[in-house]
Amino acid sequence: MKIAVKTIYSDISLLYKNLLHWTISKVIIFIWWVVLGALAIIPFAILFFIYSLSAWIPFGDFINSLLNSVYMTDLLWNFIYVLSLWAYTLSYFFTFILFIKLSNWYLEWKKIEFIKNEYLNYKLYFRYLKLTLLNLVIFLVPVLVFILILSISIIALGWVEEVSLMVVSNRTNAFSVLSLILFVILLIKLYYLFYRFIFSYFLLLEESEKTSWLISLLKKSFHLTAWFKKFIVFTISFLLVWLAYLPFSIVSTYINWNYSDLEGYYWYLSLKEEDRATLKGINTYYYEWLEEKYAWKDLSNIESMQTRYYIFLILYRIFEFIFIFGVYTMFLNSFYRKNIFVEEKTIEQKIEL
Repeated sequence: MKIAVKTIYSDISLLYKNLLHWTISKVIIFIWWVVLGALAIIPFAILFFIYSLSAWIPFGDFINSLLNSVYMTDLLWNFIYVLSLWAYTLSYFFTFILFIKLSNWYLEWKKIEFIKNEYLNYKLYFRYLKLTLLNLVIFLVPVLVFILILSISIIALGWVEEVSLMVVSNRTNAFSVLSLILFVILLIKLYYLFYRFIFSYFLLLEESEKTSWLISLLKKSFHLTAWFKKFIVFTISFLLVWLAYLPFSIVSTYINWNYSDLEGYYWYLSLKEEDRATLKGINTYYYEWLEEKYAWKDLSNIESMQTRYYIFLILYRIFEFIFIFGVYTMFLNSFYRKNIFVEEKTIEQKIEL
């Protein structure tokens, strides 16, 4: 166990030994994600443009919704909008494949030319999309079971009225306890499924030139992660890496919360007195807390603080991008090579013998 964790940290250190190459590669991957995402939503943009002509709807509303993550009023609009977001998100997660390739180079002590990643491998891209959709279907099963059990419990135990009252009054009752237990079980199940199937993407890269069924990659990943001891090693290793980077997450959360509070208070101060009173009546605790926190600040002070926090937020995001973004992919790759890949090769050698 100690050797496994030490090896993972040693592999992660390779990223910092190749910091300049790693950073430039990440910038290129990020730009490619934007380009690929834009290409992915073109069919939906065309579809919406045609629909907007027939329904007399401004096409600019669709673009505004994409840029600002705002839902629209028309049902078909929202359907197209959600599909375009899914297409963009799936394209974003293709960067995971590119980061696997990047970390592979470092683990092999190589620095490949920037343009030689799998940016334009459309065969790999479409196989990745199919594999991801298969994984999503598997992950949806426990979610649907969770919703089903919760719904049956509400109806069978006659909690409909009680649940309605709880939503309004925030009372704790049997339903809240049951839903919390079920939700924790769901999270554990989803984490376990993540562990069992995440390595199918590593197998996909290994077999990118083959025409094997994608379902076989899922079965192979499921088979190679079968041992419970391996799962425990993975979990402990993940927690240790997560704890090492936890201070950075805390700083990031602190900055985001404060910036969000400043935005909320600035908007609150900008309102008329009667509008502020109405808003305060809706969420008394939050706005009283903001008033107490920023009691000695006027509108100009808040605006100045916002600017400083915004600049600091940008600088910290750049720091995170350079030093943290991509670390967990290396962790997964390191674990895969030392615990999954080795076993796979051992099995193949036994079959050959």
